[in-house]
Amino acid sequence: MAVRALIAHSSGITRDIMRSHLECGGCQVVAETETVAQTVDIFRTTRPDVIALDSGLHGAQGVDALWLFRTIRRESPAASIVIVTASQSLDDRRIYLRDGALECIAEPFVNFGLARVWRRLSDVYPELKRTDEAASGG
Repeated sequence: MAVRALIAHSSGITRDIMRSHLECGGCQVVAETETVAQTVDIFRTTRPDVIALDSGLHGAQGVDALWLFRTIRRESPAASIVIVTASQSLDDRRIYLRDGALECIAEPFVNFGLARVWRRLSDVYPELKRTDEAASGG
């Protein structure tokens, strides 16, 4: 059975890049979203194994990516959440990692960061490719 992934990011270009990397590594991308509300609905419907979550995602009434992250962790503790962030704040990254994120990766993506994510994902899901090819998207 394929490792199912959800990409939640506000940028279409970034979603395209992430989809390419996830699919090259052996994931089946089941959905892509660009808002908190969409992500909650799709997450609850698809129950993916892996969620790539934009830390800058915002929603209505002050709901944000951290709320979404905590909701996903509470409802699906076994899901692997990779935080994608443009923030340079180490405090933000520490909060996500402390609260159970599998990994945090900074934008713009660099190969050593992607390779680190793939090592972590392949530890959890051995059926994924654990190669530099998957991390480089090629």
